[in-house]
Amino acid sequence: MKKNTQTDYTTGTPWLACDLEGTVTAETEASLKDHFALAVNKDKILEMEIPEGYSSCGTMTDLTLQNVEDTKKMFLGKAPESHDAKLAYDLFHLMMDWDSRNAQGAAPLKKITDSIEAVGSIDELNAWFLETPPGEQLVLPWEAVTGGDFKDSTKNMIMVASGSLLLKDSAEYIKLTDYGKIKKEALTELAQKMLVKLGYTEDEAKQKIENCLAFEKMMAPLIPSDEEIHQPDFLAGAYNLLSYDDLKKMEGRVPVLEKLEKDGFPQAKEYVVAMPDYLPKLNEFYTDENIGLIRDYLIVNSAVKTAAYLDRECYELDTACNNAVSGASGMLPDEDAFAPAVAEALEWPVGRLYAETYLKQEDKDRIRGLIESMVEAYRGIISEAGFLSDETKAKALEKLDSMGIEVLYPDSWEKYECPELNFRSKEEGGTLWEALSAISAYELAKSVKDYSGPVDKAKWEMPPCVVNCGYLPTNNTVYILGGFTQGAIYNSGMSDEEMMGTLGWVVGHEISHAFDSKGSQFDKDGNMNDWWTDEDKKAFLKRNEKMEAYYNKMHPWEGQDFHGSIMTGEACADMGGMKVLLRIASEKKDFDYDKLFRSLAVAWLEKGTLQNAYHQINDVHPMGYLRVNCTLQQFDEFIDFYGIKKGDGMYLAPEDRVVIW
Repeated sequence: MKKNTQTDYTTGTPWLACDLEGTVTAETEASLKDHFALAVNKDKILEMEIPEGYSSCGTMTDLTLQNVEDTKKMFLGKAPESHDAKLAYDLFHLMMDWDSRNAQGAAPLKKITDSIEAVGSIDELNAWFLETPPGEQLVLPWEAVTGGDFKDSTKNMIMVASGSLLLKDSAEYIKLTDYGKIKKEALTELAQKMLVKLGYTEDEAKQKIENCLAFEKMMAPLIPSDEEIHQPDFLAGAYNLLSYDDLKKMEGRVPVLEKLEKDGFPQAKEYVVAMPDYLPKLNEFYTDENIGLIRDYLIVNSAVKTAAYLDRECYELDTACNNAVSGASGMLPDEDAFAPAVAEALEWPVGRLYAETYLKQEDKDRIRGLIESMVEAYRGIISEAGFLSDETKAKALEKLDSMGIEVLYPDSWEKYECPELNFRSKEEGGTLWEALSAISAYELAKSVKDYSGPVDKAKWEMPPCVVNCGYLPTNNTVYILGGFTQGAIYNSGMSDEEMMGTLGWVVGHEISHAFDSKGSQFDKDGNMNDWWTDEDKKAFLKRNEKMEAYYNKMHPWEGQDFHGSIMTGEACADMGGMKVLLRIASEKKDFDYDKLFRSLAVAWLEKGTLQNAYHQINDVHPMGYLRVNCTLQQFDEFIDFYGIKKGDGMYLAPEDRVVIW
């Protein structure tokens, strides 16, 4: 997509949005005292080029590229002997089998859409939901998912929520944004071409898309927007317990409970209903009069959802759509596209193979030592928090002491094996569609089995091959994953300062999530439980509001806002991570602060498309240059080291600083 020629994208305040492609030129002034992220990264920004098939380049993209390369290599040699590893190997080669995929064409999808097309009433639709194999039900107007109970994290719950929308964010159906227009145009074009491929005329396809969007427009006012979902208090508001009988009354003609029981879930005493108004309102237009709209909602969304897994033509249509949404151009080589797709479909078979191939015990030990020192430093930060009472501090320290720390990969693989999952390989005459259906059925059966037992809190929630880290509040556990601890983020030759500025900062960030605007709602056992005194909670929320206002004053370019209300959790974690590092640094002799600060800037080096910027603007994470500049300007150590004064772009007066911890 071409940028709007009437918009000056170099008008960002208080800093130039150097993450956006085209804003930085050789003539752009870059001073450490005015725009630290730009000054450190300018030469690299000018030198870098966004690789084909991607919407950005930089440190995190480099990690992804390395991860793709490493994962791909695992599938290009001889087939492994172990059951789970061979599943991943076979799925990769089924994705690569264009002869088989092209021979099938869109027939697997057409079988499903033809069966939907035959539905003529709500009773027939409900029968279709209950009688069709789960792997062929690609979209529902409601959703039911399992997971740990927010209030009692030792047990599982079933949460009932809304169905999905083509444009994802319900706010786009109320007022279409510039980014929403890009997504709508791209998805409509994909749906149009997919429906024609399924045998509909151009006019029929156009009408079906209009019907789909009309039904979604009815749904949208009942569904929280992305901004609402990302509010700190959303989870508490979504925890609405209903008895079986009350949910039965609420669901009306929508067969939520009957479908759950058909799928094998035992009847529960209580269910969590995330959106209490959704099912009653859905019933108002879940009628025979609207059966055509509902049919087309299912057909259009199914076509869009499966395009990437059909023949080459459909795959290329899906790629073109994704490129339009992300701003990427060209196509990835098949191997580079399918390796991460296999890792997403078979997380643990790929995760184990990745860990056994690339990850080392000595790195695990070194990183664990870093984490232990950071936890100890955080103890001091909590103990010295002037806005907290001794009672709340004691609870916070209990939570810190109870926190689980998982590094690189699990110590045992027994819990992650999947011997019950089987599908035919390419050599055995299998197809990609058949394999994906088998995986879908297996995941459902596993979900039923897991739901019936207690939550295993020792089980990792994310596989080690993922290029990410995370904190899970219902487990009170930090995960530092092997796929993330690579390249410029971590390598065994790094100095302590470099490791602290990259991986160490991320570790501190994840620990801080336990005490941000969302994580602070959960206690040491992972239960949603208010462990704060009333006065301390008010003081915390006041500091959080100040941070929200701080980000609301920033703009990537004139006329484009950020959403400070959704960024406070990640921003709090960013600043908490740096505060921990600076506490550790203060105890080290001859510590090189320049290396530390520059390493943070390098970690968030990025250059991306306009669409990539739009995506980040609506994300809970601040854009990369903000994660650097906003974090660093909170601390005297940074201000003093570079001699930053009032009037410099990186200066922030002590009374205006917003670091919470």
